[in-house]
Order: sequence, then C-alpha cells, then structure tokens
Amino acid sequence: MRMAGWREGTGIVSESQDLRARLTAAIDAIPIVDTHEHIPDESVILNRESSFFDFFEHYVSSDLVSAGLPRAVLETMRDRSNNLSLKGRWNILAPYWPYVRVTGYGLAMREYMRDLFGVDDVTEDTLLDLCERIRRAHQPGWYRTVLKDKARIVTALVTRWPGQHVKVDREFFRAVPILDHFATPTTRADITALESESGCSIHSLEDLARGMETRLVQFVKDGIVAIKVFLAYSRTLQFDRVTGVEASRSFTRLFLSEPGFLTFADRKPMQDHMVRRLLGLAKDHNLPVQVHTGLQEGNGNFLEHSKPTLLTNLFMEFPGVRFDLFHAGYPFTGEVAVLAKGFPNVFADLCWVHAMSPRVAARTLGDWLELIPANKVLAAGGDSNYVEGAYGHCKIARRIAVQVLADKVESGDLSEDEAVWLGQQVLRANAVHLFALNDLN
Repeated sequence: MRMAGWREGTGIVSESQDLRARLTAAIDAIPIVDTHEHIPDESVILNRESSFFDFFEHYVSSDLVSAGLPRAVLETMRDRSNNLSLKGRWNILAPYWPYVRVTGYGLAMREYMRDLFGVDDVTEDTLLDLCERIRRAHQPGWYRTVLKDKARIVTALVTRWPGQHVKVDREFFRAVPILDHFATPTTRADITALESESGCSIHSLEDLARGMETRLVQFVKDGIVAIKVFLAYSRTLQFDRVTGVEASRSFTRLFLSEPGFLTFADRKPMQDHMVRRLLGLAKDHNLPVQVHTGLQEGNGNFLEHSKPTLLTNLFMEFPGVRFDLFHAGYPFTGEVAVLAKGFPNVFADLCWVHAMSPRVAARTLGDWLELIPANKVLAAGGDSNYVEGAYGHCKIARRIAVQVLADKVESGDLSEDEAVWLGQQVLRANAVHLFALNDLN
C-alpha cells in the first residue's frame, strides 16, 4: 500500500514536500500581528533621499563594527549630510561586507533587497542600480505596498521613544511608548525636561510619579496598547524592593546634586521605586509591559544586565501585569521558557531572533512549543527601523513556523490541522488577545 502523495522512488520525499507546501500556503495566508518595530511615519522616509546605506541604522552596522570597522568611520558612511558619494560610502563598506553579508543580519538584508528591489546581491556593480530602485520605490503608498500587500502584516506594534508622539497611522501600527525615562533622570536638567514633557512641576518623588502618570494617561487616550521597558541597555534588570523613604531620599539627593556627583547606587532606590510605580499604572490601565531581555543591539554592553530571571520578583509582586519578554531573552532562551511556563503573567516573544539567526529562532520556537502553553508564545516581530526590514524579518518568521510545524507533524506530535491552528496562534491570535487588538479585521 502506498502513502498519499507517493511517487515511485521518491515517495517519502514527495509526502514531505506536499505537507510543507500545504503548510506554507496556510501560514502565508495568516495576517500577522508583528509585536515589535521601530518604524517611523511614512512621511519621514518620503522627506529624504533614500539609498542602500539608510539600512545600516542598526543590526548589520553592529556586525560591521564587530568585524573591525571603526565606529567613527561607520558614522561617516551613515551620515546623510556629509555629501559623500555612494561610491565613497561603498568604499568604506566594501572591505567588511564579505564578513557580514553571511551573518543572519546580512542574509536577511540581502533577501529583502532581492524581494523588494529585484537586486540579487549587493556588489559594487549592482550598488547604483539598487540605490536608484530604492529611491524610486520610496513614494506615497510604499508602506501599504510593503506591509499590507507583500508582508501581510495586519498591524505592527511600534516603539515610541521618549518625546515622540504616539498618534500613529492605525492602518499600519499601534504605539508602545517608553516611559521608564521617568525612572532614570540623572541631573536637574533631566527633571526639567520631564516637567516640560509632562506639564507637571517636579520637586519631589511624588511629583515625579505624578508626571509619569499624567503622561501615561494622555498616551492611553491616544490609543497605546502596551508600555515598553528599555532599561537593560543602561542598568541591570534587578529591581529591588525599597521603602518610600529610601526612594524619596534618593530623589532628593539627585535634585540637590551637581551633574555626575551621584553614583548608580545612589540613584538606584529611586529607579527601582519608579519602575514599580510604572508597573502599578500598567495594571490600573490593563496594559501589557514589553521588556527588553537578552542581547542588546549595538556593540559593547553588559549582557548580564539583561538576564530575564532578574525580573522574577516583579512577576511575583505584580501578578496582574502581563509581561512580554522580548527577543527570546537570547542567549537565555531557556530562562524565558521556564519563566513563561511557571508564571501565568509571563509571555515569550521571539521578535528579532529570526533576523539574528534563523537557526536559533527555529530551535527556540520548537523548544517553546513543547515547554510553554500554546497561548503564550509570540512568534513574529521584526524589530526594524524600516518597513523593508519588517517585511524581511516577518517573511523569515513565516518560513521558520512552517519548518518547525512540519517537523512536528512528520514526527507525529501534531496533526496537520493542529499545526495550522498552532501557526495561527503564535503568529496572530496570541498577540490579538494579549494586546486587546479586538478592532483588527
């Protein structure tokens, strides 16, 4: 008796190919919820002369520095205002490009350059044509073409930095502001800036908390769907429980001190207290909290600051707050899995990992689907500064989902119908539920 899909001499291979083709069609049809991007408004890219070198704002640029390109020379290559020719910029990039074009970041960039602009590889011979294609493509409607027509992203959650507006184009985006800068002023000038931002006079710790709440309330009115905690770039994620007296004393010392006088140990009680105040506000407004964990973008940081397990006390103290742990906590992916498995309020998010290393992303997703309840895994997020990156990274996320789910069907762990359902959960439904995106089509 022959298996379905059997062809003489190639039956097992044919069956596997047929399964993966069917799963690919099903996964490609899912309108993805992209849990993390840094994409600006479309007007930003329309108001500048774009080229290939605009895609070196992050990620691949970090690999270039790691490969030996001096940071100052990288900045020269990226500077749009210095009138350096495209050939001149290429001459800076060329000695290092062979080393980074084969990393996960480089592979992803080459793939979306090929898909979106029709250039198979970036070389000295193809550079000028590629830059011209990018320039012509960056016209009104480009976001719709890339995000909707090609990437099939139903919405992307975009981080908004301190001072940025959160009134995004809701055809494409939902906003997630960073508010932890209210926890980390280091000078009186920082406090003055927070007064300007919040419209509140700040002379005490309670004033600082009131300013943060005022800002958040306005953001809620403007339709945000979560809050972002970004502090692993500047300090440890160990937030100790301190008394109000200790926190107030810390604020007062900051308020009265000269710039640079206080150490991190002096400021930490205020910061730890204010992060807890922020989490309390998240609970009051039913907002999930996205937290950067794991590898920090860029070069030269303290990886141990970003260990997900450092947050354990907060998960315990704030059971009513839903924590979305970013970037799989890489390289601490197992820690994220155990935390999401053990805490009902912790969710595991693969955003960005697809671009960093598709193999790591596939291995992690496969492990998570065995370790974590299926409603707590988020498997698509580009973490890019431009729509082209969002397209490319989410395309890889779909491909990885097909690979992992097909392997589980072939091993007998899932039926094909269960695999399709699971793909819908991790690429869309879980995010819709976590971020209350009930208005999506």
